[in-house]
Amino acid sequence: MIDRWLALALGAGLAGLLTGIAATAIRQERLGVAAGLAALLAAVVASHLAARARRTADDLHELRVDHERLARELQAISATLAEEQVRTGGRTHHGDAATGVGEGDDGSGLLGERFFPVIVRQRVAAARRQLQPVSVALLRLDGTDEIEARDPEAVEQAMGVLGDVVRRTLRECDAACRLGATVIAAVLEDTAEAGAVWAIERVRGTLQRSPVGDALTVSAGIACYPSHALSASDLVRAAQQALDAACAAGRDRVEVAPGD
Repeated sequence: MIDRWLALALGAGLAGLLTGIAATAIRQERLGVAAGLAALLAAVVASHLAARARRTADDLHELRVDHERLARELQAISATLAEEQVRTGGRTHHGDAATGVGEGDDGSGLLGERFFPVIVRQRVAAARRQLQPVSVALLRLDGTDEIEARDPEAVEQAMGVLGDVVRRTLRECDAACRLGATVIAAVLEDTAEAGAVWAIERVRGTLQRSPVGDALTVSAGIACYPSHALSASDLVRAAQQALDAACAAGRDRVEVAPGD
């Protein structure tokens, strides 16, 4: 593609040169000037198109490299899940590495923390290619710091309830992982800020209507690509800051990261 545009530029210049020579031979100076200007314009346009084609080729190469890297990471996740399934006696996974919703953490029934960075990078890269938004929401059980110290089993039971609610509420294309003792991270595909708030409110509403709804509440922080961050790491950091603000403001709150 690039060579073709360069060939067109050279051809336009040569044609202008030959036309100018011919016009000079027959003493048609105006025709020669017009031919030279037309050839110059054609050469400039062809050179511009060649530069754009080169940039496009470079972008495609970067996307291929990114795709191959993510494919290797997902293969590693699949291999780890297979090993865990064998180790736990072949229990059925409710999901896979692509959706991120499946067994992997014994308490919540969600994937473990090590899968979260890979999933976020993969979803942000896909959103960048497809010009779509993606949101990260961090949900934290309220008031569990004291309980965790004296009764870790109670915290695990509570996380099991929350994990079940998250799995039943989110879409199949969304992903959910457990981070630490009391936090669940959700990665919401093709979801802007308003949609992420609505999804988390559904989780909170389902939890409140459950038999333990009076005892369990969650606070949440939400950040969206590209309105709040342009990289996976910055997106997670913005969601964490929003979660910190929600926890600082009290129980049972949802905060959205401030826009740039």
